[in-house]
Amino acid sequence: MKNRRSSRRMRAAIKATALLLALLARDYCAAQPSAAADSPGNVAEGQIMTERDQIRRQVFELAGGGSPQVALEQARTRPDAFSQKDLLQIESLVVVTEVHWGRQQAIASDDPDRLSQTKSALAHIDDMLTRIPEGDEYAEVRREVLAERVGALQGVGRMKESTALYEQLSVSKEPLPARTYAAAGDAYTYLDKPRLAAPAYERALQTPLDPLTPSVEPHVLKRIDVQEGLFFAYLDSGRYDTAQQLLKQISASTPIRADLSEHPEDVNEDYGRVKKLQAQYLLYTDRTREGVEALDALRHEAPFDPALISARSDASLVQQRPHEAERIYAGTLVDHPGDIETLAGLGETALQLNQYDRAAEVSATFADQFPDNNTVKKFQRDYEAYKSPQLIVAANGQKGNSVVADNDWGVDTQLYSQPIAKYWRVFAHQFSGRADTGDGDSVSRVRNGIGADFRLNGIDAAAEVDHSTGGNSYTGATGTFGYAPDDHWHFQAGFDTNSNGLPWKAYQAGITGRTLGATARYSVDDRRYFDLAYGVGRYSDTNLNQQWAAIWYERFLNTPNHQVSTWVEFNTSSNTLTNTPYFSPPRDYTAQITAMYQWTPWRNADKSFAQRVYATFGGYRQTNVGDSGLWEVRLEQAWQLGTQASLAYGIGVSSQRMDRTRETSKLIYLNLNIPL
Repeated sequence: MKNRRSSRRMRAAIKATALLLALLARDYCAAQPSAAADSPGNVAEGQIMTERDQIRRQVFELAGGGSPQVALEQARTRPDAFSQKDLLQIESLVVVTEVHWGRQQAIASDDPDRLSQTKSALAHIDDMLTRIPEGDEYAEVRREVLAERVGALQGVGRMKESTALYEQLSVSKEPLPARTYAAAGDAYTYLDKPRLAAPAYERALQTPLDPLTPSVEPHVLKRIDVQEGLFFAYLDSGRYDTAQQLLKQISASTPIRADLSEHPEDVNEDYGRVKKLQAQYLLYTDRTREGVEALDALRHEAPFDPALISARSDASLVQQRPHEAERIYAGTLVDHPGDIETLAGLGETALQLNQYDRAAEVSATFADQFPDNNTVKKFQRDYEAYKSPQLIVAANGQKGNSVVADNDWGVDTQLYSQPIAKYWRVFAHQFSGRADTGDGDSVSRVRNGIGADFRLNGIDAAAEVDHSTGGNSYTGATGTFGYAPDDHWHFQAGFDTNSNGLPWKAYQAGITGRTLGATARYSVDDRRYFDLAYGVGRYSDTNLNQQWAAIWYERFLNTPNHQVSTWVEFNTSSNTLTNTPYFSPPRDYTAQITAMYQWTPWRNADKSFAQRVYATFGGYRQTNVGDSGLWEVRLEQAWQLGTQASLAYGIGVSSQRMDRTRETSKLIYLNLNIPL
């Protein structure tokens, strides 16, 4: 017990001793006004300790020895020996201890009263602040108490108040304790402000006031805790090189063996944390395969460490393998039923697997019990996004391809309700479009629909009844069904009896169509997948249109700021009618490759901005016409606006020969997906 409390007691003792010496010096100067001016002998005679001085020394030693509450009680019984300021200074040490114990209780316990000590400390601080007199004489003690209030507010989840108070205290150039800077960094991290969290963590590592020192006390704030927070703050703000440099510094300063351990042969716990950070750096920098290999190696060394298992499960989610993540999380809860990080991870996988009952159970388990936990906050934020209405908008315009239409535009909008009975939503679907067909005429199409959506255990199904307006109004139905049985396969099928996918000149001629399609995808991981697709359409003019497509996706370059991916695509289509007012070749073939370069210059927590350049080159063969080349170039900007919120828009130019006419087209598009 002595070793566990030595670090905290040492810091408090130094502070109390310094305070005692200052007060004694003040008292001696007041009691011996001429002694200091006469001779050293007189000074020595004046330093004989009185009974009052002995009491003061005993009380301050008691306060610095880890018992400030007892010291305060004794000091209050001797109003002749302790002034109001003395009592407040001793009481400030009580506050330090209370906040410290509150942090330990919150980390060590998952019980409903895990924050009771911190709440009690905060109430004590607020009461004490009302009793501290105004004036410069009490400014120091007031600042000390306010510094502890930053940590107490963060501990009970009042993050905005904590950071506001920290910013108020930071106006002064006087340093704050390391624990105060660390608490501010944690609060900024919780608020998704890594660019503000990083400087706070940096100051926690550099401050001369109550700096972080080695300790074996359970759940005490250690240097590695702050370094880990700073590491992720760098990553979340896109400062990957700085994070890597910090990781090298941490690795160099963290020994394999624990210096303060009773058994010197034991492996240092902090060394294991460093190895985990090295693996997580690979995951954060999109080197998922290497990160998974590193975590798997660590799990062989510590197979029951819940932190490592949780990190490995997170890696499966990054690799788009939620079934695998679910198995790991569920297995971990058997051995560690109270591990909060694991339970929050299980809730995340439940959302991805459409297991909303389980996600609701996890959310109910947390309730408002963990307002200080960032992982719990992230899950609850994602769960709230799931419970929100959703708006999806896809708009596009094209100009220059007279074979299809001289120019056209379309806006497709879907508005989903909040979940109904967890797995159901109703939605409204509206499409509006218009095209100039090159013959001096134009055609417009509007289709309105209403439907229901159902998602459960990898199943994603929807049904819609719709009606198109205008001279060729038609009532139809649309349905889709998707199923993902595991982490690799995904199947989808759908039909539409009033299709929006016909050529614009077909609509102009009063033709409607019914379509049916199916796709199968095999995903190796987040870097590679293969698609096969088939679609068939029966038009009202008896034409039967069929389409086949195969796609191979590969991501070649994967760094935090840069990505290079390719799509290799082969497709062919056929039509049974060729003498039609719309483009309808008897058979055509397309082989093309698309390369995409993505640059992500800005990232802030779960928000980011990326610019993408797409370049497509290939060949096209049309029966009875011959072979020709095709190309397309697009520039796109994409914003990740937060949880399930994204915006992408772009422009492009393409060229292809169709019916012996080469056309150069300009295009523009926008896609918006946002919870309301």
